Amino acid sequence: MKDQTHLMSQPKGDDTWMQKTGGFARDMTLRDHYAGLAFEMRFIASENWTLTEITQQAYADADAMLKAREAK
Repeated sequence: MKDQTHLMSQPKGDDTWMQKTGGFARDMTLRDHYAGLAFEMRFIASENWTLTEITQQAYADADAMLKAREAK
């Protein structure tokens, strides 16, 4: 039997969200999503960068993506 505790603790109406996402990324913004994608690419291509530097650059990349999206 599956543990339904987490599902039961969710406010009514969240069952569709839970089914679609498995409970992940509830409060994630588009900026966070873009930064996550950029982080992966920056991490793979990084040369002696710290995680802080990669994260900061990933959010800078996300900001650039959002700016380009607005200019569309």
